[in-house]
Amino acid sequence: MVSSYLKKIPKDTVILIDGSSFIYRAYFAIPGYLATTKGFPTKAIFGVTQMVLKILKEWDPEYIIWFMDEKEPTFRHEIYENYKATRPKMPDDLKIQIPYIRNIIHSLGIPVLSHPGYEGDDLIASFIKNIIKKQNLSAIIVAGDKDLYSLIDKNIAIYDPVREKFLDLDAFLEKYQFPPQVFPEFRALTGDPSDNIPGVPGIGEKTAKELLIKFKNLENLYQNIKQVSLSKLRESLLKYKDQVLNNLSLLTLNYNAPLPSLDIIYYKRKEPDYSTLRKIFKELEFRKLLSEIKYTPPEFKPLLIENKDLSQIPERDYLSLFPLQYQGYIFNLAHAPEIAVAFSEKEAYKLSTSCLKDLISKFTKTKFILHDYKNFLKLFGFSLNKVFDTKLASYLLNPSLKKYELEFLLQEYLDISLGSSKISEDEEIAIKTCSLFLLGKELINRIEEEGLSEWLEKVEIPLSEVLFEMEKKGFKIDLEYVRTLNQEYQKTLKELEDKLFEIAGCRFNPKSSQEVSNILFKKLNLPSIKKTPKSSLPSTDAEVLEELAPLHPFVRLLIQYRTLYKIKSTYLEAFLKYAETKTHRLHTEFNQTGTATGRLSSQNPNLQNIPIKGEEGLSIRRAFIAEDGCMLCSLDYSQIELRILAHFSEDKNLISAFEKGEDIHTFTACEVFGVTPEKVTPEMRRMSKAINFGIAYGMSAYGLAKELKISPKEAEIIINRYFSRYPGIKEYIQKTIEFAKENGYVKTLVGRKRYIPELFSPNKSIKELGQRMAINTPIQGSAADLIKCAMVALQKELKRHNLKTAIILQVHDELVLEVPEEEIEIIKELAPKIMENPFKYLNLPYKLNVPIKVNFSFGKNWAECK
Repeated sequence: MVSSYLKKIPKDTVILIDGSSFIYRAYFAIPGYLATTKGFPTKAIFGVTQMVLKILKEWDPEYIIWFMDEKEPTFRHEIYENYKATRPKMPDDLKIQIPYIRNIIHSLGIPVLSHPGYEGDDLIASFIKNIIKKQNLSAIIVAGDKDLYSLIDKNIAIYDPVREKFLDLDAFLEKYQFPPQVFPEFRALTGDPSDNIPGVPGIGEKTAKELLIKFKNLENLYQNIKQVSLSKLRESLLKYKDQVLNNLSLLTLNYNAPLPSLDIIYYKRKEPDYSTLRKIFKELEFRKLLSEIKYTPPEFKPLLIENKDLSQIPERDYLSLFPLQYQGYIFNLAHAPEIAVAFSEKEAYKLSTSCLKDLISKFTKTKFILHDYKNFLKLFGFSLNKVFDTKLASYLLNPSLKKYELEFLLQEYLDISLGSSKISEDEEIAIKTCSLFLLGKELINRIEEEGLSEWLEKVEIPLSEVLFEMEKKGFKIDLEYVRTLNQEYQKTLKELEDKLFEIAGCRFNPKSSQEVSNILFKKLNLPSIKKTPKSSLPSTDAEVLEELAPLHPFVRLLIQYRTLYKIKSTYLEAFLKYAETKTHRLHTEFNQTGTATGRLSSQNPNLQNIPIKGEEGLSIRRAFIAEDGCMLCSLDYSQIELRILAHFSEDKNLISAFEKGEDIHTFTACEVFGVTPEKVTPEMRRMSKAINFGIAYGMSAYGLAKELKISPKEAEIIINRYFSRYPGIKEYIQKTIEFAKENGYVKTLVGRKRYIPELFSPNKSIKELGQRMAINTPIQGSAADLIKCAMVALQKELKRHNLKTAIILQVHDELVLEVPEEEIEIIKELAPKIMENPFKYLNLPYKLNVPIKVNFSFGKNWAECK
C-alpha cells in the first residue's frame, strides 16, 4: 500500500466516494463523543465533513461523486438470507446523523447516488465500467474496506482516508500476486465475517493466495482439483464447493446497476451552496468548519448620527441601547459615558446621558433592548422600566453555551461578524447598536416560543437590579482579623512543611502534584489508587489522599496542609486584595449566566464556595461582619432540594414527612432501617442523610458505598430498601431519564430547559454522568429558580416598606441580610414569610406541593448566624 498525505493528482481524475463506508469509518475513527449543547450527536457528521473538505481542498476535483447504500434489501439478501445478519444494528445516534450528511454533501456541490436494491459498491462498479473505462478516464475510489479491490487497474486506485494510504495496481500485485479481478474469488474462499459470509474451513488468506496464484481462478481450480496435493484441503474444497460458489455470487459486484446518466458531464461538481452550509454548521455548532468555508456576509452598513434631535421621534415598541464604555462603576452621572440608541437596523444615534434620560421619560411603553443589563446599571446608576436583556435571554434558551458575549451571539443567531479592523469606530458603534436591535427582536420571539417571557421579565431582569444593589452595597469584613488569621495560617503552613520535609527526608514542593506523587509512591512506597487522565501518573487528588491517610502519617499532614493552603490562597488573600481600604467592604461580582443549572456564581472574590463545616469554615465566616448598628441575618431554605424532589416525585411518604414537620433524615432512617425514631443512632441518621442527598444527585450503589464506606452489595440493599419505602422517587428517576433521552433535555419547575448531550454518549461513564445530571438538574435548577424569585420578591417588599435592610449575599440556598437593629423584629416576620412563598409575591403561577421551611438566625458576624 502506497503511503501518502493526499498526493497530488490530475484535476480531471474522477473521485468516487463509498459514502456508507466513509460514514462508519468517521463515526468510529473519532474518539469520544461529539454533540451540540442541545444534545444532538454530531461525531459522524463532523468526521465526514472534515474528510470531504480535506479532499476538496487538496485535490480540487472537477468530478466527485458520493455513493450510498439504501435501507431496502438487495439481491444478495435473496441469494443468502443471512447476508450481513451478524452485523450490529446501526447505532441510533448515527442513524439520525445520516440526513445531515446527505444535505452537507449535496450542499458542497457533490452528486449523491443511491438506488433501492443495490449497494453503493454496485453503483461504483457500474460507474467504473460504463463511464470511467468507456471514456478512458482515471479514478480514485475513496473507501475503507476491501469490497472494491476488484476494481483496481492501471487507471484506478483506492484511497483509505482514515489510514491516509493509497492502493494502486502495482501495490496490489506486490501484496497479492494475482490480478485484482480475482479478488472476489479470493474472498469466496476465505469468507467475509463482516458480511456474515463463511469461508472454507482450513483455508486462510495464505492458502487462498497460493491456490489462486497456482490455478488463476476458481473455475480452473475446480477443473483441476486433483492437482491440489493435500488431501484434507482437497476434500474441504469439494465439500464446500456450493458454498464457495454462493459466496462468489454474493461478493461479485453488479456492473450493471442503474445510473442516472452515462455522460460524465452530468456528474461535474457544482458551486457549493454556502448559505445552506452555514445554516447547517451553525445549527450543529461546527464553529471551526464555519470559519473555513467561503462566505460573503450580506451588506450591513448602518449609519451613526450625532447631535440628532430625537424629541420629535414617536414612541416605538423596541429600541436598543449600547453603552460606548463597557466596564466599571460610574454612579456620578456627570461622568457617565455616552450611549448609542437604535430604533431599527438602519441607523444609530449617539446620545449623552441627559438626552438618554429625556428619552426614557418620554418612551414609557418602549422595551429597551440591552446586552448585560447589570452592566448598564453599573455604568449609569439608574434602572429602566421595560428591559429585554439579550445576554439573559440567550442563557435561558441554552444555559450550556460556553460564552454569552454580544459578538458571539450575533454570529450565532444572525451571522453578523464584528471587530473588523477595516471599519471606523463610528461604523463599529453603528453596527453593534443596530445588530443588537436585530438580535433582541430575534430572541424576543424565541423566548416567547419557549414560554419564558414572564420568567425573564418578572425574575431574571429584576434580579439584575437586585444583584447590582448587592454588589454596590458589598459585605463588610474585619480586615484586622483577616490579616491576623492569614499570618497564623502562614505560620501553621510553615510548621506543616517542616514536618512533611522531615518525614519525606527531603525538601519538596507540597503544592506540586508531581513532586508529591514522587514522595508518596516512590519514597514512601504507598499503593497507587488511580491514574490521572492526562499524564497517566498516580493521582494525588483529595479522594486518593483520604484512602491513603490510614496507611501513613505523612498523608494526614499533607491533607491538612492542602486544606489550610486553599483557605489562605483562595479566601484570606483574596479578601485582603479585594476589600475596599476605606469601607472594608467586599464587592463581589455576581454572574447570572455562569452555571448550567441556573445557580448564581461570583468572582473577585468568589464567595460561593466558602466552606461551611469545621473550624476552618467558621474561621472564614467570622471575617464577615455587620456594620455598626446592624446585625447579620442568615435565611436558609431547609432541605429545599429534598422538598423539590418530593414535589416532582409526588411520593406520598416523603410528602407526608414534610407536611408533618418530621426530621427527614431521622424519618428516612426509620423507613430504611426499620426502627422507631428513638432508636435511630447518630450513625443511622448520618447514613440516611447521605442516602437522601445521594439519591437526589443520582448516586449509584457504587457511589453510595464509597460515601458510607460499605460494600457495593450493602449499598445496593440500602438503595432497594429506600426505593421500596419511597416508590415515587424511583418512578421519578426512571421517568426523568426516559424524558431526557426522548427529548434531549430536562426542565425545572418554571420551565427552564437544560440540554444533556452526555446522555447519548457511547461511553458508559459519560452516559451515567448524563443520567445523574438529568435526575439532579430539575431539582437543583428549581432550587435556583426559587431563591432567585425570593431575592426579587424580598427586595421588592423591602422597598415597599421603606426598610434600610439590604440583601448582601446569596450562597446556594442561603441569603444573608444586613439589618439595622431597629428593623430586626420586622425582618423576623417579613423575610421568612416571603421566602416560603415568593411566587405569590410576584404573581407567578408556580407552587410546590410540599411546605417550604426557612431557618433564620442573627449574629454580629456570619459564623454566629449558624
